[in-house]
Amino acid sequence: MSIFETSRSPADELGTRLRESLKRAIHAFPGKQEGFAQELSKRSGRTITPGLLNAWTAETKHRWHLPADIVPIVCEILRDDSIQRLLLSEKLKQSLDLGESVPQVVSLLRGVLPEKTGSEKFLAASKIVREARPHAKVKSKRPPKS
Repeated sequence: MSIFETSRSPADELGTRLRESLKRAIHAFPGKQEGFAQELSKRSGRTITPGLLNAWTAETKHRWHLPADIVPIVCEILRDDSIQRLLLSEKLKQSLDLGESVPQVVSLLRGVLPEKTGSEKFLAASKIVREARPHAKVKSKRPPKS
């Protein structure tokens, strides 16, 4: 590395990825910057201008950052959670990926496992509840035997 090169910290790299992701999302928004700024202002209760959006997305404006409390609102407006996902730790990303794969896994299991009767389903559900919350009591009544 020469004396003119600087190493980028993980925070700098994350900031760059956040700025790029926000810029792409805003450009994909139907009302572009003006419409996005108006909607963000309305939902956040803050004055957000297209100039402020430019500051948040400009690579040269390192002192300007998207406020963390606005990130969920931004993702909701854009219907794109990529910005929130960038902020997650690796462990939380893995947990989210696992959770999102559950419907597919359940579908695959349903295709290969035999159908349970009503009482078998009740017993299986009760066992899951007891394992998750050992002190919880199952309050529903057992289904009639089939």
